[in-house]
Amino acid sequence: MKLKKILALLLALVLIMGSLAACTSSQQPAEEEDEENYETGDASLDDPLNQDGIGPTEILVVSFGTSFNDSRRLTIGAIEKDIAAAFPQFDVRRGFTAQIIIDHVQNRDGEVIDNFEQAMDRAVANGVKNIIIQPTHLMAGLEYNDIVASAANYADAFNSITIGKNLLDTDSDFVTVASLLYEETKSYDDGETAIVFMGHGTEAESNSVYASMQATFDQMGLKNCYVGTVEATPSLDDVVAAAKEGGYKRVVLEPMMIVCGDHANNDMAGDEEDSWKSTFEAEGFEVECVMKGLGEIQGIRDLIVEHLTETIENADEDLLTGDASKDDPLNADEIGENELLVVSFGTSFNDSRVATIGGIEKALAAAFPEWSVRRGFTAQIIIDHVADRDGEVIDNFEEAMDRAVANGVKNIVIQPTHLMAGLEYNDIVASAANYADAFESITIGKNLLDSDADFEHVAQVVHEETQQYDDGETAIIFMGHGTEAESNAVYAKMQTVFDKLGYANYYIGTVEATPSLDDVVAAAKAGGYKKVVLEPLMIVCGDHANNDMAGDEEDSWKSTFEAEGFEVECNMVGLGQLPAIQELIVDHCKATMTEAGF
Repeated sequence: MKLKKILALLLALVLIMGSLAACTSSQQPAEEEDEENYETGDASLDDPLNQDGIGPTEILVVSFGTSFNDSRRLTIGAIEKDIAAAFPQFDVRRGFTAQIIIDHVQNRDGEVIDNFEQAMDRAVANGVKNIIIQPTHLMAGLEYNDIVASAANYADAFNSITIGKNLLDTDSDFVTVASLLYEETKSYDDGETAIVFMGHGTEAESNSVYASMQATFDQMGLKNCYVGTVEATPSLDDVVAAAKEGGYKRVVLEPMMIVCGDHANNDMAGDEEDSWKSTFEAEGFEVECVMKGLGEIQGIRDLIVEHLTETIENADEDLLTGDASKDDPLNADEIGENELLVVSFGTSFNDSRVATIGGIEKALAAAFPEWSVRRGFTAQIIIDHVADRDGEVIDNFEEAMDRAVANGVKNIVIQPTHLMAGLEYNDIVASAANYADAFESITIGKNLLDSDADFEHVAQVVHEETQQYDDGETAIIFMGHGTEAESNAVYAKMQTVFDKLGYANYYIGTVEATPSLDDVVAAAKAGGYKKVVLEPLMIVCGDHANNDMAGDEEDSWKSTFEAEGFEVECNMVGLGQLPAIQELIVDHCKATMTEAGF
């Protein structure tokens, strides 16, 4: 009886051990698969850039994607960081087009990456007004075209949608990328080594980029550099044949893909019999694999940033004007009995508006803390543009006056920021007269250039601002707006003041009147100067300064002076951001208030 029990126990033990062995055997492949997945790196080091809190303008970096965590961070992540550094005024976000990769990374690592549509929906939900889509794709192929088509579905959701170029867009791009690839691998260029780049390949017409890259290598004399593809032509057989024909003993393999992902690690460098590495080894070559995606190369990232910069500049220069959220439109109610209304023409260039008009407003608020400072612009076209583009609401002059009436303001002091008592200033005076019965007092301050002392003061301020350029070989030229009204005489008067103060190399021209651009070009040539510094003589550094003065168009001041053989530098500073100019406006306002009995 005891023997039977012992035998039964032994049998049970054998069955248990067999079951455990079977379980261990069945689990082994899963363990190997998990281990392989986790060898791709730590996903927690990667930022999926899927945050909300996006500002008015977003750059959406769109990539196919990769589940290889380290490569994702070193390639796509590095591109995203370089773009963020180049455009700190915009919010950078990520979108992948390969849903299978998104799902795999989420299931394996818990990292959530938006697909393209989710990223676009996130932008809509966050109130983004302008979205710039920058693909990281090599070519304008099927993936790129899908992005363009999908983006079209969001045409009514944004004020603007701008799509950047792929990496290999122009002949120059091919030369740049070929040079970078050679630089990356030139240490292997010993006359006995074929350097073979593995592209993905596609059945679409865009597959021609690989033949174009091969032609570029050949034109550059890089006869030992070859391009093949995984899924099209040139094929693996083609590059093996080329390496054999070249009589090479050794082969270096490197991916010609943004990432070093599945194709690079398995199809190229894997140990399977049909991998590129195994195939070349079977043909008698010594093989080395360089496991580096294009996105890891700084020059490639620079090229993507360069493409993006061109795209933004060509598509809508407004996108580069800065962050409107940093500007205070000063349109709050609860004003009190005493208001100081600062009236400006205005500008849609956000950063300049903050630094110039905003700077003046803050200086006035600090000087008159007992008065509520508010803003009014006279250019309705600018007000509408800023509202449509950025959602910032700025009162025009009449709206600001009506707001004051509605708030029960008794005393209103209007301080213009205009250079001269010209048409704009006179319109303010005329409009203010319509509110004579609405307030106990209306007081209007003086423009910037009101007295002879003002002219000398401003001349000395701008001289101080630019004296580092005063080397005897440089003409320093200020661009004013100009007007057909009599008040245009302020520019000739300022030139006289420059001359009187001994600033012989300082000149003034205007965009729309006299002295003209031709006049200042002739003056700079007559003075024998080699270099020209251009700076606006305007309160803001806005459209005229950025385009008419410093633009790259053929008829801009910068281009015109360059065409005449001058070296040109543009000093992008509006008068309103200079503390001494702000102080002069404050002094004018103090004098006005004193005269009015405040």
